[in-house]
Amino acid sequence: MTTRVLVVDDSPTILKVVSGVLQRHGFEVVQASDGQSALEALTEGARGENGGGAARIDLVLVDFVMPRMNGFQFCRALRQNERLRATPVVLMSAKSDRIAAHFVQQTGAIDAIAKPFDAQALVAVIENAMRRSDQWRARGGMAADTIPEEFQAPEHPSGTIAGPSALAGDVAVIPIGAAMQLLQIECKSGAMIVTDGKTEITITLRDGLIDLVQARGAGREFRLGRYFVEHGLVTEADIDRLLRDSQPPALPEERSARKLLGDLLVHSGRVTAEQLRDALARQSSELVYEALRWPRGRFEFRCEGPPALAESARLGLPVASVVMEGFRRVDEWRLIESGLGDFDSVLLKDAAAVEAIDVDRLAIAEQRLLDMVDGERTVREIIKESHMSSFDACKILFQLLEARLVRRRAT
Repeated sequence: MTTRVLVVDDSPTILKVVSGVLQRHGFEVVQASDGQSALEALTEGARGENGGGAARIDLVLVDFVMPRMNGFQFCRALRQNERLRATPVVLMSAKSDRIAAHFVQQTGAIDAIAKPFDAQALVAVIENAMRRSDQWRARGGMAADTIPEEFQAPEHPSGTIAGPSALAGDVAVIPIGAAMQLLQIECKSGAMIVTDGKTEITITLRDGLIDLVQARGAGREFRLGRYFVEHGLVTEADIDRLLRDSQPPALPEERSARKLLGDLLVHSGRVTAEQLRDALARQSSELVYEALRWPRGRFEFRCEGPPALAESARLGLPVASVVMEGFRRVDEWRLIESGLGDFDSVLLKDAAAVEAIDVDRLAIAEQRLLDMVDGERTVREIIKESHMSSFDACKILFQLLEARLVRRRAT
């Protein structure tokens, strides 16, 4: 009997490639673009067993990060369905090397495979999963609320959390993105504190959404004023003057009276409340992206009330969207940093190449960085003086190098 595999991924490209590989190796394939559609296909297949119609699905190959219903949510819903809970599942993820040890058991999946993968690896994983499916069905699946020890909070006999920390771990063992997704799924409220020993990032969550992210020890690019300077709303001199004129002396007893830069800019009429909110959303997102890059560090989640600034901001950013963009940037960062090479190298314009193009057709940010390439500034200096995020500035410089509009100065 032909094995029928349900492939679930929000990427049409991944669906097409994976389906083609499986079909060439004799599998029958059904496709779904998210977890909700996959559950509907499984339900239809279960009905078909008893009354004709759609055939039973033998195995589900599901992406972990998807909109509407991600892989974790899909697996939880699957295990709560008495008729479907024994269906074997294999997780696909760009992070499966990290999630395998902690999420395969948690979701009730049989195995995980990392994207990108080759055809032989994919087929081997599917065939191995099918060999183990009889044992899986005999176990009857796993309870939907089973959580590995790394994610379990110590409890009092009454069931309340013991102590202020409800969740803690090592970034190298439990990725930040995975922990944040768990908190979103559980609709948790509190503060997630992440540190690499130099920088401390605090992510305030409300019902599983990000209300605000703040940092101590982060670089200048993460200061709120940078976002306004980047968009030409104010200059650094404007900010310095506003802070100098508006802040009280930095005496210990007067620190509570200090006004925040965002409030000062809004009250002075230099930015609108909407522009402040946009800047806070960008700042919060980019701080999360930065934490996702850390190879080492610790995190701790505390069930506590939000600080006043987070309560005021209430950004309500979806964790999944921020984490997905963060993972994309992490992968891009590797390529960009490799292409840029030494950040202390000096860049030169290629005069002939620049003259041959219509510079006015470049984006404003691209024009600005191209103008900053003068044969004297290093890559590091250009990034610092651009008033852009390191990622955005490096991406543009990398593109200018790839387009041969600029080149490295010979040493």
